[in-house]
Amino acid sequence: MELLFLPFFLAIVFWGVGRLVNAGNASTWLSGYNTLSTEDQAAFDLTGYLKLQRRFFDGLALGLILWGLAGGLVYSGLVELSEPTESLYRRWSAPVVLYWTLGGLTLFTWTYRDRIPSPRGLRMLAPGGVLLGALVLVSVLMWAGDRPSELSMKEDGLHISGMYSTNLPWESIASIDTVSTVPPIQIKINGFTDGYSAKGYFKTKSGHKVKLFVRHNEKPILRIVRKQGSGTSNQTCPVYYSNRAGRHYEQILQTRPSLAPQP
Repeated sequence: MELLFLPFFLAIVFWGVGRLVNAGNASTWLSGYNTLSTEDQAAFDLTGYLKLQRRFFDGLALGLILWGLAGGLVYSGLVELSEPTESLYRRWSAPVVLYWTLGGLTLFTWTYRDRIPSPRGLRMLAPGGVLLGALVLVSVLMWAGDRPSELSMKEDGLHISGMYSTNLPWESIASIDTVSTVPPIQIKINGFTDGYSAKGYFKTKSGHKVKLFVRHNEKPILRIVRKQGSGTSNQTCPVYYSNRAGRHYEQILQTRPSLAPQP
């Protein structure tokens, strides 16, 4: 749910940025313009550029508000979607916000590079090059975060690969079973989430730490309860895993029947 407020937060930021710089403070706050000589500043069409910049940031803000409203309708249940459609929406919500913001800023910098008040080399590198680099970096992180984690059985325990990979020695596992959902989550501690996938450490509303490797609508979910009393809280918190969990559960119990929960 924390991602639901992100479009509105970014919309406020962009709306404010579009109005932060004006003719009175441009010599201090407008990047590139503040480094020009007095003669070059006088020759630059500052009024036209500020109108262009404000119009662009207002467009970014409006798009984010519309997307945030759509998310609010979906997550509140006011608009009911089929499971495939909701999964598709969840999977693309974060990328749309990402590409609308960073991608839009990069496009603006490139399209109007000849009107940006900076030397040409600087215009090409920053902020355009920086934004493009940030877009690529975040895209890779989101791609890695949405990829299904793989669970494998080894002689010494279970191994979950991918982002936030973890090893679970057999002697550290108290029991393994399957559940239909993860506990209600309050906050992300150290992890990745985009409304579709969740990986890493989270805190539940009851105040307990859990480690998740789950994706939307993947059921059942494997719950691995670890033994308490040794190691850090990260090493003893329960692990939830959803990728082909039913099949993994059967395979684990075939070789380790003692890990089945006791009645």
